[in-house]
Amino acid sequence: MVLRNLAKLDLNLLHVFEAVYAEASITRAAETLNVTQPAVSNSLARLRDIFGDQLFVRARQGVAPTPLAETLIGPVREALTALDRTLARHERFDPVVSERVVCFSMSDYAEAVVLAPFVGVLNRLGSTLSVRNHFMSERSLFSGLASGEIDFAVESHPLAEPGFGQRLLFSDEFVCVMRKDHPALAGPLTIERYLALKHLHISNRPRVANLVDGALARLRHKRQVTVHVEHCLAAGAILSSSDLCLTIPTSFVRHFLGAGAFTAVPRPFRMPPLQTWLYWHPSSEGSPAHDWVRNVLDDCFPLPVAGQDHFG
Repeated sequence: MVLRNLAKLDLNLLHVFEAVYAEASITRAAETLNVTQPAVSNSLARLRDIFGDQLFVRARQGVAPTPLAETLIGPVREALTALDRTLARHERFDPVVSERVVCFSMSDYAEAVVLAPFVGVLNRLGSTLSVRNHFMSERSLFSGLASGEIDFAVESHPLAEPGFGQRLLFSDEFVCVMRKDHPALAGPLTIERYLALKHLHISNRPRVANLVDGALARLRHKRQVTVHVEHCLAAGAILSSSDLCLTIPTSFVRHFLGAGAFTAVPRPFRMPPLQTWLYWHPSSEGSPAHDWVRNVLDDCFPLPVAGQDHFG
């Protein structure tokens, strides 16, 4: 029955289906699509006839998808994204007048270090491009990039799933940061004095290996992490009101800790730098808009050596 009815299916119906699913509301879907609510309801009626299923049922805050709708949404989004990316390769792109939305997934740390210079370029150009950041769970990144929900992801560790396009943006050495009048700053920060301190740790990827603790473990040491937070903005307030030590990349100090209030000293042990990577889905390559964004980020973060672009 469904196969016989597919002749009735047009692209606009798929856009309506995706919008209603994403918004969980016929009213909000109509606003997103810039059409009337009766037009969305009419499109849903046609979809229900095609698939022989309600697709969406009334819920407390709007509508909820049926099991069939849950099954359909992935293939529908992939189909729409594949068509959009195919057409995008042939479109003219002018960053000054384009109204495209460039979507990222990155932490608040990366917003300051990576997103800020990118937005600065848009500002200097007078660009009409919009930028949106939605920090996604790691398990959602591949599907988010594949579906076009996001265009780029910025992460500070290799992603478990292969197949991403990737480019190293920058490497950053770790330092130890404490408030200026911290008693531990009275003498050199040795490994013994470091391990005797209590520590603040920031991580929004709790299941990802911790570079600091990993380096200490290889030396058969373990520090005392007494405060663990997920976001960067509280770090300064926490450090200024405590005797905690924060071991963090130097760029974090520049962007999140006020000048003059804190002291950064070399860490007393060896460990690798933090590497921050840009990821994208290979199918987006060739799109003038995607290529332009990557070129801008290349200029913002020039590679120290050639050959860093590759596929995982």
